Amino acid sequence: MRKLLFHRDFRGFSGGHLKVWDYFKHTKESAFFEPEIYLSPCSLRDALNPWFASGEKDLTEWKPVEADALFLAGLDWLAVPEDCAKPVINLVQGLRHALPEDPRYAFLRRRATRICVSQQVADAIVSTGQVNGPVVAIPNGLDLANLPVSASERDIPVLIAGYKEPHSAESLSDSLRTRGIPAFCLTKKLPRSEYLSLVARSQVTVFLPNQLLGEGFYLPALEGMALGTLVVCPDCVGNRDFCIDGYNCFMPEYSTQALSAACLEALYSDAAKIHSLQTNSRLMAELHKLEAERKSYLGILEALACAEF
Repeated sequence: MRKLLFHRDFRGFSGGHLKVWDYFKHTKESAFFEPEIYLSPCSLRDALNPWFASGEKDLTEWKPVEADALFLAGLDWLAVPEDCAKPVINLVQGLRHALPEDPRYAFLRRRATRICVSQQVADAIVSTGQVNGPVVAIPNGLDLANLPVSASERDIPVLIAGYKEPHSAESLSDSLRTRGIPAFCLTKKLPRSEYLSLVARSQVTVFLPNQLLGEGFYLPALEGMALGTLVVCPDCVGNRDFCIDGYNCFMPEYSTQALSAACLEALYSDAAKIHSLQTNSRLMAELHKLEAERKSYLGILEALACAEF
């Protein structure tokens, strides 16, 4: 069995780490590769680290030239010598890879099969003219089995998931309170299970993506759809294929006034509209189940195994 070597510098839980973990688990289902993980010396080894928490044995030495192939994401390229000729699968999760001022931009010239988490990310990096190797868009998958059960009684009128945009979150919270609507405002990260439980208890959840850089996919909004909360989420580029204004969510402009108005519209929509939004949201979440992501990825591993190394 060929070895696919993963590299992570785990300083704290993030959506990016979660998705690399998903691909690590997908690799375990491959008939051609088995995964190995190297965690940098500075990596936290605690309950928030999925490799540590699941009991995966991490390698004590980083030796990319001894692997059959490498799986890299983000800044993992920094750990790979320029003259390393091993095949690389590169997971590209953000739009910033296409920005010349970002350090990730330079990595586009290095040979790899690139998996982009949305078509928008794929289009962005291809448009640079710098990409060396094939580019495949595999929309992020959602692990529905590991989401909490939606609360039967939603006791939080509005949840603001704003740790990426704390000032915008606090401004929106103040605006809603002046209208007599209490808002639970999150401006710091919580343990994932605690955060998802809050979403499952909320009538409306406002998701605030990175306003300056946009998002490559933005899984939190899709998680909200799966949990049955009414989703308010402005455009962030990578959410355009699954956030459809008026069909399964509200997509206002990225301003306090527009976000506040969308919250009011969501809270005071009639029962028929709420039912339609929630039904369409759950259908969209079903279309993005983790199994579809796994199937597409395993096809790439098979093609890689059948190619000459």
